[in-house]
Amino acid sequence: MNGLSQWARSHKPQVAAIAAAIVVAIVVAIAVASGALATSEQQPEQQESRTVDVTLNVTADNGWDENSTPAIAHIEGNDVDFYHAVAPDADGNKGTSTVELAEGDYTVSFVSPVNSDGSAFDIYDTGAPVDITVDADAKTAPAVNCLMAQIPADKVTDEMLANIVDKTKDAIKKGDETLKGDSGKAILGKLDGNVSANPNVSDETKEDASKADEGVDIDGKPADTIGKPADKPSGGNANASGSNIGNSNSGNAGGSDKPSTPAHQHSWTQHTAQRWVSNMVTVPDYETQTVYGARFYVPTGTPGQYIAKGPEYWFENGFTRDDLNAIIVNALRNADENGLYNGVDYSSYQNIEKTVQVQVGSHQEDHGYYEDYVDYVYCSSCGARQ
Repeated sequence: MNGLSQWARSHKPQVAAIAAAIVVAIVVAIAVASGALATSEQQPEQQESRTVDVTLNVTADNGWDENSTPAIAHIEGNDVDFYHAVAPDADGNKGTSTVELAEGDYTVSFVSPVNSDGSAFDIYDTGAPVDITVDADAKTAPAVNCLMAQIPADKVTDEMLANIVDKTKDAIKKGDETLKGDSGKAILGKLDGNVSANPNVSDETKEDASKADEGVDIDGKPADTIGKPADKPSGGNANASGSNIGNSNSGNAGGSDKPSTPAHQHSWTQHTAQRWVSNMVTVPDYETQTVYGARFYVPTGTPGQYIAKGPEYWFENGFTRDDLNAIIVNALRNADENGLYNGVDYSSYQNIEKTVQVQVGSHQEDHGYYEDYVDYVYCSSCGARQ
């Protein structure tokens, strides 16, 4: 030990260099360890997108066939906002399709088809779009059922058609492969012809439908339907994420010099839809019937000449031939010397007939109307709903 001390006193420059090297090695080791740890903490575990095929079932009561435009599903949520077309099957009035969605929460609503005669559909529950949760671990995949009731062409208003045209154009813009390319062109072709067939459509709406392919990028890239994976933090990753958030707000301890993003301010807008307000009334039913009768003669002014312009008696409202015979008998008994009773010859009459409308029953008709109402409120910038 004394020898080592003597050597150190006699070799001071070498001792200083050795000490400095040891300190540098320790600092480097600490830095490497710290960097590795920070890197480990800052790297979140990559999460794969797990997807599920969601079934869309559309059923109409009548009129939906190959010449109609499809029912168009609007799917929003989990970082996606796109449209998917559901066409009727060969037998008509039913259509089924599937969309692949990543795990998460979604809202699904539908755009009404337009039929070749200009009729459309009242889609049940449009006031409350369907909310679904996609979970790859669930025993059964979610399915959305859309029921549609046909609205006759003469009851479909121009406003309703204009709304369908606008929504279909938006669907082409943000559509998946079922609404792009040749498929989208075929849909817009049917939309143009079917809207024009409606008796209530305005020239403005006709023109809008005929130009629906303008500015919608019909041959563009289909919309993203998968989006981001659902946020399901677990175990150490959740704690690490929380730790990093805390550090970013304490004097830039994490080393980030980016300003914090201000909280999003919602801009709430009312969304309106239409619904049928029923008004049942009783309508009489009529049929045409033939009523028979008798017309008596009166003198013309020329002796011995008569003309059938006397009183008329109709066999209706309970009046019978027996009643007519009683009138004739009484008139003949009380006739004057010229064979006339009150100036009328009741010895003969002319057979006559007429047609009348007779009520034979009644039926119920719905003389209702469509009214606008607010079905939900949404944020015009981010799409959130209340």
